[in-house]
Amino acid sequence: MPDLIEHTLSNGLRVVLSETHTAPVATLWVWYRVGSRNEVPGLTGVSHWVEHMLFKGTTNFAKGDLPRIVARHGGSWNAFTWKDYTAYYEVLPSEHLELALRLESDRMHNALFDPQEVDGERTVIISEREGLENFPQFYLSEEVEAAALKAHPYRYPVIGWKEDLRAITREDLYRHYRTHYHPANAVAVVAGDFDRTVLRDLIERYFGSIPRGPAVPDVRVHEPRPEGERRVIVRRPGATGYLHIAFHAPAASHPDHAALRVLDGILSGFRGVVFSEGPGGRSSRLYRALVDRGLATEASSAYSTRIDPTLFHMTATVRTGVDPEAVERAVDDEIARLCEEPVGEVELAKVKKQARAQCAYAHDGVFGQAVLLGAAAIVDSLDLYHKIMDRLEAVDAEAVQAAARRYFDRRARTTGWFIPEGAGSAARPAAAAYAPSPPAWWTSHDPHGVPHSTAATRAVRITPDTVLRRVLRNGLVLLVHRNPANASVVFHGYARAAAMTETPQQAGLARFVAATLERGTERRTSHQIGEALDRLGATLAIQSHQEVTGFSARTLVMDAATVLGIVAEVLTSPAFPEDEVEKVRGELLTVLREMGQDTQRVAERVFRRLAYPPDHPHHRFPEGAADVVAGLRRQDLLEFHRRWYRPDGAILAVVGDVDPDATAALVEQTLGTWPAAGDGAVPAVPPVSLPRAPVREAVGLPGKSQSDIALGVPGITRTSPDYHEVMMADIMLGRLGMMGRLGANVREKQGMAYYVYSRLHAGLLPGPWMARAGVNPVNVERAIDSILHEVKRLQTEPIDAGELEDCRNYLSGSLALRLETNQGMAQALADIELYGLGLDYLLRFPGIVRGIGAPQIQEAARRRFPTDACVIAVAGPE
Repeated sequence: MPDLIEHTLSNGLRVVLSETHTAPVATLWVWYRVGSRNEVPGLTGVSHWVEHMLFKGTTNFAKGDLPRIVARHGGSWNAFTWKDYTAYYEVLPSEHLELALRLESDRMHNALFDPQEVDGERTVIISEREGLENFPQFYLSEEVEAAALKAHPYRYPVIGWKEDLRAITREDLYRHYRTHYHPANAVAVVAGDFDRTVLRDLIERYFGSIPRGPAVPDVRVHEPRPEGERRVIVRRPGATGYLHIAFHAPAASHPDHAALRVLDGILSGFRGVVFSEGPGGRSSRLYRALVDRGLATEASSAYSTRIDPTLFHMTATVRTGVDPEAVERAVDDEIARLCEEPVGEVELAKVKKQARAQCAYAHDGVFGQAVLLGAAAIVDSLDLYHKIMDRLEAVDAEAVQAAARRYFDRRARTTGWFIPEGAGSAARPAAAAYAPSPPAWWTSHDPHGVPHSTAATRAVRITPDTVLRRVLRNGLVLLVHRNPANASVVFHGYARAAAMTETPQQAGLARFVAATLERGTERRTSHQIGEALDRLGATLAIQSHQEVTGFSARTLVMDAATVLGIVAEVLTSPAFPEDEVEKVRGELLTVLREMGQDTQRVAERVFRRLAYPPDHPHHRFPEGAADVVAGLRRQDLLEFHRRWYRPDGAILAVVGDVDPDATAALVEQTLGTWPAAGDGAVPAVPPVSLPRAPVREAVGLPGKSQSDIALGVPGITRTSPDYHEVMMADIMLGRLGMMGRLGANVREKQGMAYYVYSRLHAGLLPGPWMARAGVNPVNVERAIDSILHEVKRLQTEPIDAGELEDCRNYLSGSLALRLETNQGMAQALADIELYGLGLDYLLRFPGIVRGIGAPQIQEAARRRFPTDACVIAVAGPE
């Protein structure tokens, strides 16, 4: 664990400093002890709304200045509200850390809450809620929590009930702000590259004079113990069923907390020290009982770390055609087994190894450290941070069984079902992006692992001199960069096997193959592969896209050689067992049904169909078409893999505390014999031209609240001569600060959308340039007109010199943020090789963007973003 400095200012502000000089990056987080836990009927959602208002200006910073100032210094910032807290953060090059202190100290007590801004943000927040309402799981989760908790305010949705959002006043918001936003109710966490003595003085200067503030009202509600099972059924348009079970569980400070975290890990893999999130491990009990048996396409559990007693969740997505009752029976069987049979020592050790790995992964970057420190300090104390691994290690099989018997009681259970009616939404809403877990947990060297050194602790810059680039005899390109700053190793690479190597009649074949690679090899079964990775706490993800199939693995240094062997095995010798092929087929078909009812995905699907010719890879999603996926045979998968999974054209980047030459030797042993047989030439792709006139199509879906817009044109390749000019035009339009000019107009000025942005997808092929927005159906035309207006303004009106400099500074300064972690460096190396940019590209990049002027950007916008011949697709309520 890194050394922490903890102290409290005279006004009650608690300060936690984690000084780590691994990269020239630092982050400031200010956590307030206020969330939906602190709300009352009639004012649900008020905490989240206050969070929005702190982006609307203060007495010292105008609303539009805040995002520009952060972007100008190469930083990023955001905030989120949850049940127990609201957190605000900036991540910046460390030389600009004082800027974050200025902004957050000012927002703590000088936010304006202008009445006009309050009214404008009301529609934005309602739009945010309506976007969530497009997803069945949101409705189900709301109903389950409201039924499971009769009294405690954890029952309220963080976003708030829509009726309350329509009625909350400016006075309600300002009162909530003044009650909860002050030093004595906050924790300031700083992690990264700074001098602690200097920083303590700066924190005192900016925060020390802020008044302590009033006493915060206690949350006196205690949830009564349930005396009977509660059941909820939600019936709405949808494509498949969802199960959500919730048991009452204790707070983070309870002695049983560690045992329940281990129990969560047994059910679906240990996926974070404070937050349980993401897909479960393939050797976990719920995965084996539901996904492996073909009952569900996804199954997981989650035990949240909270101030007060909370809920332990189990969820599943029912596979198409499966009886929902069979899914619930399977979950009940696993619950009964935990209560009746002690967990084996091997399984227990596996979960603890996963926990140690998660601790190391969280140390790969200052963001994750600050999340863990702040959340621990708010929900319990920093003891949770310091002692969590000791507490987890002390959990034995008896404690796990006792916790299961104590808390998995049907009298304390709420069971919720989403039952689909006809066609409708069945997609998963985006979750908050947490990066939990404490720092490195690595003490010994495995003599069978990749040799490494611990001499240095500061991250090493990526330059031609710090990267070993080697082309193996079979054509695979290897890039190794030693970063001694973290105990993890990342393998990230690409294979030229994707939608561009399949025919339109094979739509979805590449994705089918990629999804089946881990399901059994010539040496190991699917279960054995999942078990091997989970026992090491390692992760492996493989996904096929339009142009490449990407693969990424993360592991501890001591296990790097073993994980590299597994990666090589699944890439080179998959067996495609018939039973596993059928399981994956069912999962993919369920996903396609879900995608067909997701308004964001439907709008993009229509856009791609209108913008690209039928035989172009970007004409379709890599998931393909249901009728094609249903008809593919095992032999099709074998033949596709034999032809297109080949080393010539493949790339592997390795970043971590590894010796480059020793790593190269290991890669040569594991992947050097991968054959490059036959013709590997990628099929010719038809040319794409811009539309000659506007093209538009709308799709209606039942059960929706919000319409999603996709507006744009076919774009450019990553190697196009004008790539950097077009990229800068796109950043100004829809990404700089708070979603660029589009955000300033559509969201901030008009209050029409919670999200609006633009994105340039430049790859090996001309990917799309798209502007996206989610709005109430009555605002669709106004939103489209506003997006087009901003594009035209960028093309015709002179670009302000300050905006141009902000864009340059953001791109140059944010390089350090993107390259702070092993994952970020590995992906950057693989991308540099994929597009032939040269290992000195990161050194040249700041000069490239500083050499581009306003006329070049405007010309690029006129040439690449035509407003009189664009494609517009809309998906929303019928």
